[in-house]
Amino acid sequence: MAKKQTIQIGKETVTLTDREIQFADHYIISKNATDAAMKAGYSEKCAGQQGFENLKKPDILNYIRFKTKPIMEQLGITQERVLRELAAIAFSDITDVFNSDWSLKELQEMDPEKTPAIKNLEKTDRGVKVQLHDKLAALQRLWELVKPNQEANASAKENFFAQINDYYSRN
Repeated sequence: MAKKQTIQIGKETVTLTDREIQFADHYIISKNATDAAMKAGYSEKCAGQQGFENLKKPDILNYIRFKTKPIMEQLGITQERVLRELAAIAFSDITDVFNSDWSLKELQEMDPEKTPAIKNLEKTDRGVKVQLHDKLAALQRLWELVKPNQEANASAKENFFAQINDYYSRN
């Protein structure tokens, strides 16, 4: 039987095997459950399934959150900041970066809350090419985060994105 370790996480105690700890530590680095499972010693044949199952285990998830929390805090990564960035992308508009004559706005004229939507700026011989991040993907991700009830909103979600797709198809 695998040796288990008891780890104190705040007021909670988690019990993990050495292999589960190795899995979690590798997962924190790669964010790839299959790769983490292989590096933790699971066979290549079952690594995908084992990684998937490990990410369902509450003790492993608590350990991963515990290990990543100081890093996230040091980097200033908070739920609010992530949501703010997603919202900037989701609710971006091309007029946030261009003037009415299609010239690029000066940096000081751009709203700092809107600039995260810019994926790439490229100077060309004809002007500036601007690429924004995927607005629809950001809207879908935000919807997943804010929807209150999955079953009740399943058809509303489909309708919501169908309307968005219709809008972009027409324009």
